[in-house]
Amino acid sequence: MSTQLERGTTDLPIFQAISQNIKNLPKSFTWGALLSGFLIVLISTTGPIAILFQAADAGNFTDQQLASWLLTVFIGSGLFGLVLTLRHGMPVIGAWAAATTALLVTGLTDHSYPEVLGAYVVASIALIIVGVTGLFGKLMALVPRPVVMAMLAGVLFRFGVEVFSSLKSDALLGLGMILMFFVGKRYKWRAPVVPALAVGLIIGLLEKELVNPNIKVSITAPLWVNPEFTLGAMLTLALPIFLLVMTTQNATGTAVLYNSGYEPPINNVVTVGDPNPKTRYFAGVACGIFYIILGLFGSTVMGFFGTLPPVLLAVLAGLALIPVIGSCTNEALENPDYREAGLVTLLITVSGISAFNLGAPFWGLIGGVLVHEILTRKKKITSKL
Repeated sequence: MSTQLERGTTDLPIFQAISQNIKNLPKSFTWGALLSGFLIVLISTTGPIAILFQAADAGNFTDQQLASWLLTVFIGSGLFGLVLTLRHGMPVIGAWAAATTALLVTGLTDHSYPEVLGAYVVASIALIIVGVTGLFGKLMALVPRPVVMAMLAGVLFRFGVEVFSSLKSDALLGLGMILMFFVGKRYKWRAPVVPALAVGLIIGLLEKELVNPNIKVSITAPLWVNPEFTLGAMLTLALPIFLLVMTTQNATGTAVLYNSGYEPPINNVVTVGDPNPKTRYFAGVACGIFYIILGLFGSTVMGFFGTLPPVLLAVLAGLALIPVIGSCTNEALENPDYREAGLVTLLITVSGISAFNLGAPFWGLIGGVLVHEILTRKKKITSKL
């Protein structure tokens, strides 16, 4: 028996759809949807933001640059989700991807801040073109998905290792956070990284490891930086970012909406709980508003995370990425036809090699594709004959 998919207001003209959803917003309110929107934002200010802080440290960001970055990612995420949720009448929730931010931990070492911005601009334009033309399937056929997953696993591998190497600096704090994280996983808590952070804060306070806070409640001012476009940054950052968003964000996010009974637009989406699909979009609206509020006070968020010891941030970032590392490694090596190619990609990416101003993620992709072609070329020719 087939299930009727909820299309929300996708079939209505854009302005009529937005007007209707705004008008019906008070009727769609539920405490569960409001809490769901808040939890999404809370999760985004734990593990993923710890990775963002590590990337900013690698790029030697000033306080103003970091605050402006926080302003941009939070308000951008909020507006993305808010506009698309009101347009389609379903909870379309946007957030910056932790995996692509992890690329910047090494990317900002090899490339300047303006070059990184240029890479993001190019990747964004490419994603828009794909969204308009529907070239997703054809582009994904150029680079096998297991190879992309292996590259992602390689990029994130160092974060997983640092969860345990950080124990040398503060074993009690690290072990406490690790234990709480896996207790949360054992009992299927929605976001085990949040109680892990709570344990880290408690132990940090007891050990007097927290830096004296310099938290000021103030509106963040954006900082304009002109992007620079270089071939090295395009191949090392823009190409991996494009592939990661297409494979780890768009496809999985769409599947989540389908499984929740929607016929979604193809976007980077996540859904949260509410029993009625026709009113569930309130969660997306709530999430968007929370993001925007948090973005306006990006300097305050920066002040809070600035009080945390490096060990806590390293463990927090790694714990948030452990499930992603596991799933990516499994997908990279699961299929015997791609196993060697995936393994080569993983090892090259983890090695951190660079040549011709091109970083390890790019060479990992090249190596994996070449190995796959070498191992399957004869099979392809034989099958054609």
